[in-house]
Amino acid sequence: MPLDLFHDSLSLVITTESDYNNARNLANHILKMKLSKCVSLSRIDSIYWWEGSLEEAQEVQITIKTKPELLDHVILTLKKKHTYEIPQIICLRASSSAEYKKWLAQPF
Repeated sequence: MPLDLFHDSLSLVITTESDYNNARNLANHILKMKLSKCVSLSRIDSIYWWEGSLEEAQEVQITIKTKPELLDHVILTLKKKHTYEIPQIICLRASSSAEYKKWLAQPF
């Protein structure tokens, strides 16, 4: 696929939740608020420092694909609805195919 078909067209927001039910509830809330057209859930193993101790946990990674103009709303929603005291909220600008950009831009 030629590079000219790719555009800076979306923002990716990555967070994690403690279990699948919490992740699914958060994803459904974001989708029902029409802040994203697609949210992906993946089970992962995390290793991290927390309060001076090295911890390991099974978590669910949530990838939210959204329009750049909705990014602030997504972040505010995560801060309000997330179950973690300090949620991971990582935002990335991403490129996609022209077709995916068109789908993302269509009304819900």
